[in-house]
Amino acid sequence: MTIPPPAPDSARLQAVLTALGARDARRAAEVAEPELSRGVEHPLLFTARGIWRAENGRHQEALADFRCATRLAPGNPSAWNAEGNCLIALGRHEEAVEALDKAIALRPNAVEVLARKAWVLEQIPNPAAARATNLQVLALDPNNGQALGRLAFAAAQQGGWDEARTYAARALRTNPAHPTARYVVATADIETGAAERAEQPLLDLLNDKTISEADRALLLTALGDLRDKQGRPDDAFEAYSQANRRLQGLPGRVTTAGGLPMSEMVRLLTAYFERRTRQPRAPAHATECEKHVFLLGFLRSGTTLLEQVLASHPGVVTLEEKGPIAGAVQDYMPPPHRLDALYKATEQEIDGHRKRYWQSVRKHGIDPAGKVFVDKGPIYTVDLPVILRLFPDAKILFAVRDPRDVVLSCFRTHFELNSTTAEFLTLESTAAFYADVMQLAEIYRKVLPMDLHEVRHEAFVDDFESEARRLCAFLGLGWDETMRKFAERSKLGTIATASAAQIARGLNREGVGRWRPYARHLEPVMPRLQPWVERFGYPPS
Repeated sequence: MTIPPPAPDSARLQAVLTALGARDARRAAEVAEPELSRGVEHPLLFTARGIWRAENGRHQEALADFRCATRLAPGNPSAWNAEGNCLIALGRHEEAVEALDKAIALRPNAVEVLARKAWVLEQIPNPAAARATNLQVLALDPNNGQALGRLAFAAAQQGGWDEARTYAARALRTNPAHPTARYVVATADIETGAAERAEQPLLDLLNDKTISEADRALLLTALGDLRDKQGRPDDAFEAYSQANRRLQGLPGRVTTAGGLPMSEMVRLLTAYFERRTRQPRAPAHATECEKHVFLLGFLRSGTTLLEQVLASHPGVVTLEEKGPIAGAVQDYMPPPHRLDALYKATEQEIDGHRKRYWQSVRKHGIDPAGKVFVDKGPIYTVDLPVILRLFPDAKILFAVRDPRDVVLSCFRTHFELNSTTAEFLTLESTAAFYADVMQLAEIYRKVLPMDLHEVRHEAFVDDFESEARRLCAFLGLGWDETMRKFAERSKLGTIATASAAQIARGLNREGVGRWRPYARHLEPVMPRLQPWVERFGYPPS
């Protein structure tokens, strides 16, 4: 016989409602706690305690409360919204979208929830879905400044300058001081040959005391780009340095899932694999695609260009930096005893990770059956032991670009901070991290059996068809003329990386030799980079 939980005290429920109505979360939680302690289950009580816990940074406990509330009241959109907000605070963005979708299904005209969902989709990132959601917001509220600003910003990231200006102009009509719209207009001017118009708006924004430190870093990066266009590399480098110093000052410690800085994980992997002998190739296994390809190298090394060219081929499907292998990496990467477990794992355990990998791929809307499937992640280089243990027959595409251009580009690009991009906040740490990852890649080539094809960015730009045909031959694909149209495909607004605007401009040499005006600034880090300049066959400084 199941004993039902105690009924809630109606007077206490009313007191909780009153406290929440007065925005007194502490009082609401104090009233709810005794009822919850005696086993009462009521969505309002769990919600009250969850709000208080969330306000005090106890998001994991708050999530448990909000999930109790949605279990008890699945038809309450506010409960699902609270769960979604909590998941956002925990950085669990895909789960947050699922919770927010349930709130939206119950209350389709909730503009604030739709706008929040659009922001979360940008963080995942899923630019196409974020754009569609922002357009939903505008359909309900045509003058919504947040949606207009985000659409303008997204269009600018994709290199759609006309669209960016259109949305920015609409945002400025609703609010002449709209900071995102002002930034977008200035950026559009920098990138479309009207740089002289951008300087004063950028300086005015930097002098705006209401701008957050994170946004100030973005503005300083734009100022650096302006100075670069003006042929003032010293001033540009100073602006980039100031931007990164602002990011360094932001609260929070960015580490890997294992709690280590990325650079420390690379050092542990290097020490571990330096001691290992050549590994035997793991046995073949059934695959869910015609051919499985991992595209990697280093950030800003040309991986997005390669991915977009391949995605234009009718026999290829691609997945851009969604990391479906992340679960296996978290289970098996440092500390060293986890790496031992990787090689001692049974085929049943490894097969479980494969199944979860393909489930994640399909969750992103990709059907790899009968296709060459390309999983792109520039920093997958570090994860090669796990990749090759799960998928020993995978093809590895390794993108190479002049190390000086790579390091300068990583340092001067405004990235969302994560465990990898946190290494780019000083030129010294950027160069050291690049050199350490390349050294690790060399060790992997010696001890891990792999079918690898190196693609040099400069050669790909200079002799596109020959290099693309070689690439196709490696992947067992026939040449297809649609591959020339990758820039048109990129204008669909689906690229989620910092390379989107460059890809939209098509093949050009604008990124080749960009380091030369900054040679003086690179001098202190050249001892770390010169071995790789030589290793990859680039001309000396």
